[in-house]
Formats: sequence, C-alpha cells, structure tokens
Amino acid sequence: MVSDGLEILSLTPLTSVVKRLNSTIGEKMILIAGRSTAIFDGRIKSTLAEGDRFLLIKKDLSIVLHGPLGVKPLNWQKPKAGPIEFKVKDDLLEMFTQRSKTKEILTITFISLDLIALWYASDESELEIYGDESDFVRYLVSNPELIEPGFQILKTEYATDVGPVDIRGISKEGDAIIEVKKRKATPKDAHQLKRYVEYFNEKEKKEVRGILIAPDFPDKVLKYLKEHNLEIRKIHWKEIFPLIKRLEKPKLDDFFTEKERKKE
Repeated sequence: MVSDGLEILSLTPLTSVVKRLNSTIGEKMILIAGRSTAIFDGRIKSTLAEGDRFLLIKKDLSIVLHGPLGVKPLNWQKPKAGPIEFKVKDDLLEMFTQRSKTKEILTITFISLDLIALWYASDESELEIYGDESDFVRYLVSNPELIEPGFQILKTEYATDVGPVDIRGISKEGDAIIEVKKRKATPKDAHQLKRYVEYFNEKEKKEVRGILIAPDFPDKVLKYLKEHNLEIRKIHWKEIFPLIKRLEKPKLDDFFTEKERKKE
C-alpha cells in the first residue's frame, strides 16, 4: 500500500520482504517495528535481549534502533559505516551490517513484526537556528547604535552582588546598565533591572540609567518601569539578528558523549 510517499509492506512472505528491503536500501528510509534482539560484536560486545523496538535505516545508511522509552537509541551505526543486508534466518527477519574498516558486526533479529514501511522522504533544507541571549548581547555590542546613537560599550557580563549585568556602557545621556531579553519582558526582568540600578546607587555610589531591551513589553511591566524611572528599548531581535547556518546537518551521534560512542 502506498500513500503520500509512504509504502506499507506486507509482512509475509519473508523472502519477498527481504528482497524488497534489500532493493531499497539507500534509496528510501526503512522503518521496521516489532519485537527484536540485537548483538554487537566488536572490540566491545553488547547484547540486547528480546524487546519491542523500532528500527530506522536512513538514506545515508545511518542505523538507529529505538526502544519504547527515551530519546537515546539502544543501538546505532554512523552513516555508511558498512553495507547493510536483510536476510531470512531460522524463519526470522534479520538485519546484518559489518563495518568496512573495523569489521565490527551489528545483527538485529526480529522475533515478530508489526510494521514494515518505506518512506520516500527528502529534505534539502539546512537547519537554521537563532542564537541565544548571549549571542544577542554580542550582536548589540557590535552594533551599539541599536541601543542609542553614540552609545559606547564599557563591559559585558559585569559582575555585581545581585548578578551579572548584561551590558554596561555610556553615552551623552550618562552611564547606563542594560538587561537584554530575547523574549517578551516580564515583571521579574523589570525588578532585576531595578536591583542593578540600586546596587550601583548604594554600593558604587554612582547614578546610572537602567535600560531593559526586549521585543515586547506588557502594560504591567511598562508601568513598573516608568514608576522607577527605568527605560526601555524595543528591539525585535529576530528581525536584526543574523541566522546561524550550520555547515552540516547535525548527526545523531553528535548528541552523545565521546565515551558513549566508544562503547559501540
């Protein structure tokens, strides 16, 4: 059955299933759900006893075997680590792969099958992510005119007894401390800025302006800021912040520690 790029295979006979799977490796994504075991035979050996699993083989020959819980796979192989082959062994469906360089073997055997599907998937886009607040601060440091004309940055992450000030600077209007938020300002943000101003007034005996930068300010926050003579700068950071494009699409094993990868 084929629907919107997804082909559901009949689970029998296994000889036909194996022939179809082997003919589509590397061309389509292969999805298999069922009860399985897994054995990794190499420098470090591992065994997975029988359990409900979901096997995903991607078009670049990445192999991912998931259980019903958690985001981390139970077994995985890097893209093109070795050729993949499906077999019928003792009337069961078996996936076999051997790494070309190290000769390590991963064997996944399905005791029972619930689903076998082929997905005609494609994704030509690159992952684009926006920076976090520290990136936003760095952008403002490089473009201080966004804060106000003639503004000069003196220091970032300025340490105080009540927390680090995002930006400390000066302009013709006087010394200023700035709190930067990439989301809508909250009463907590406004209160924190007030504490910074009070710190400079009391501890450093210095009058400073307090400026809160955010893309939006609820009426409640605006009222509080006005009552305490604190300023705002409305900057929609998504409109001015450059997109950070990753040169490569993230690989699954990037999310695991080097130690865990060595346990393969």
